[in-house]
Amino acid sequence: MEDLEFDKNLKKAITAVERKRQKAYLQSVENTIQEPKSKKTSWWIAASIVALIGLSGYFALFNPSVSNEELYDTYFSPYENVVEPIVRNQVNLTKKTEIFSQYEQGEYQKAIDGFNQLTTKDSIAVATINFYKANAYLQLKEFEKAQGILYQVLENENKEWKEESLWYLALTSLKLNDVDAAIAYLQKLQKQNKKVFKNKEVEDLLNILN
Repeated sequence: MEDLEFDKNLKKAITAVERKRQKAYLQSVENTIQEPKSKKTSWWIAASIVALIGLSGYFALFNPSVSNEELYDTYFSPYENVVEPIVRNQVNLTKKTEIFSQYEQGEYQKAIDGFNQLTTKDSIAVATINFYKANAYLQLKEFEKAQGILYQVLENENKEWKEESLWYLALTSLKLNDVDAAIAYLQKLQKQNKKVFKNKEVEDLLNILN
């Protein structure tokens, strides 16, 4: 069911992007076609246009626009545990490993409680703790808390997790219906470098929101 819902939301997101492109195309076609002399000619022209733009373009033109919540659901997924990946049959877990194991297994509240206990003495940067804690809050739908923690990551002197935090701040702003803020974060992220985090997704979302 989750996969079906994701596919549904993804199609809606793609639709919003395609709508802009296809409307511009149809407008250019309309400007170059003289008034048809008969209904048959009119039908033939319409059929030709549909053939040119394809069925996906046709549905993109006539489907309703997606909501901010649907866009969030389409593009959001919690960041993968790359700090302490789970290893099968691992015993004698360190405190840090146990906490990230909870995160990876979806025990987000337990993970948050654990993140609150971690310090740099546990061989982990504060920015890393905050970034994953924010992701856990997003999974628990506590968006304002996640937003505040992601701000802290951006303000940290360490450059680690900056781009990723901009992405999640954009999505969080979208979920909170602050489209202007979402666009600002995405544009800032897009300017970082050519290999920007989530480059294709950033471009698609900007096309949808602008």
